[in-house]
Amino acid sequence: MQLPDTQASSSRLLINGCCLIYLIIGIKLLAIYFLWNADVLLGLALAPYICRVKTGEFSMRYLLPALLFTITALIFPVKTTLFVALMFAVLLFFENFKGKVSTVLFFLLLLISPLFLYISNAISFPIRIWLSEMVAQILNICGVQAHASGNIIELNGAEFSVDQACAGLHMLSMSLIICLFAIAHSQRQTVKQLSFIQVTLLLCITFVLNIVCNLCRIMLLVLFKIPAGNVFHDIAGVICLLVYVIFPLLWLSQVYLKNSVKAEKNPQQYQLIRLESYELRYPVIHVALAITLIISLFSLKTMDELANKNAEAVVLKGYHKQILESGVIKFENAHALVYLKPTPFYGPEHNPMICWQGSGYNFASIKTAVVNGREIYSGVLTKGRDKIYSAWWFDNGKMQTVSQFKWRWEAAKGGKVFYLVNVNAVSEAGLKEVIDSLQRAGRF
Repeated sequence: MQLPDTQASSSRLLINGCCLIYLIIGIKLLAIYFLWNADVLLGLALAPYICRVKTGEFSMRYLLPALLFTITALIFPVKTTLFVALMFAVLLFFENFKGKVSTVLFFLLLLISPLFLYISNAISFPIRIWLSEMVAQILNICGVQAHASGNIIELNGAEFSVDQACAGLHMLSMSLIICLFAIAHSQRQTVKQLSFIQVTLLLCITFVLNIVCNLCRIMLLVLFKIPAGNVFHDIAGVICLLVYVIFPLLWLSQVYLKNSVKAEKNPQQYQLIRLESYELRYPVIHVALAITLIISLFSLKTMDELANKNAEAVVLKGYHKQILESGVIKFENAHALVYLKPTPFYGPEHNPMICWQGSGYNFASIKTAVVNGREIYSGVLTKGRDKIYSAWWFDNGKMQTVSQFKWRWEAAKGGKVFYLVNVNAVSEAGLKEVIDSLQRAGRF
C-alpha cells in the first residue's frame, strides 16, 4: 500500500525512533548483562541460519508478554526483567513491521542469555546430588559396591567427585542450542514448521537426553577411574554427547516434522531477513513500549538495591557487622564468618559455590545435611592448605529451606525478605555450633 508523503515520513520516523531506542537498550545490555562465553558465540553464529521470517504475514502473539514484562521492568528495573521485556518488545515490533519470525529464534535468545545461566545454576546442585545417588544405585544393582555421599561417589576405596563439569550442566545449553539448530535444519529441508508447544516438547526431550547422557558419562568415569584433567575425561564427554544427545536429536527432529506437521502452502515465504521500509502496524503500542523500556533503562538498579532495604536492622550478637558494596551483609568473629545475601524471588541465586570459587576456593565435598530437623547444604572449601567448612540455606526468620521453589514462592507472596545464609568455620564442630546458634536466634 502506497502511503501519502506526510504519513510515510511519520511512519519512517516512528520506525527509526523505535529501532534507535531498542538498539541503545540492546547495546547497553550487551555490555553490562551478557556473559560472552562459547554458548553465546555459538548461538550468535547460528542465529542467521535459524532466524527465518514469513514476509507479509504479521502477528500480535507477543503483545501480552511484551506488555506484562514491560510493566514488570518498570516496577523492578533490573537487567533481567529489562532483557526479557526488550526481547518480547522487539519480536512484537518485528512481527508488525516485517513478518512472522520462526519460534525457534525466541528460544535461541533465551538460551544464550544470562537468564538461562541463572536458571541452570539454580537447578544444578540438586541434579548433581541426584546423579551421584543414581550412579551409586545402578552400580550396586549391577553388583559393584558403591556409595554416594552428596556429590562424592565411593568405589573400592576411591572417591570420585561429581563437580559441575562432570554433571555436564555446561553441556546443557550447548545441547539445547544444537536441538534448535536441528529443528531449524529439518524445517528448511522439509519446508515445515513446528509450533511453540512442539518446540518446547523437543527441548524438554533434549533436557532428559542430557540427563541420561551425564548419567552414562559419570558411570564410565567412575568405573574406569578417569580423573578430571585426563584427556579421556573430555573424550568420554564428547562421545556420550554424540551418542545420547546429538544423534537422537537429529533423528527425532526429522521424525517429528514428518509425522506431526503439515507442509506450508507457500514454501517461498520463508526467506532470510531483508530489511525494507513500509508501514508499522499499531504504532501507538510500539511507541509506548519503547518509551517505557528506555525509562526502565535509565532507572536500572541492582537486585541488592531493591531487596536490601532492611540491612541496617539485621543484627547478630557477638559478631562484627559490615555491609559490602555488593549488598551482602558480612558478620565476623574469631570463630566464624557469616554472610547474609538478600535474595528477591525474581533474582538469581549466588550460592557459595559461585562466590567462593571466584575467590580461588574449590568445593571438595558437597552434600545435604539435617541439623536440628532442618535441611541445609554443606561442603568443604579448599585452597592450598586452607580448609573451610561451609553451610548455606535460605532463611527469612520464619522459614528455613534449601528448596528453590519453596522460598521463591513464599517470597513472591509478599512475605519477609529471604536471605541466603552462608556460615563458615575452621572445623566441622565449630560449623555445627554456629548453625545451632543461628537457628535458635531465627532473626533475619
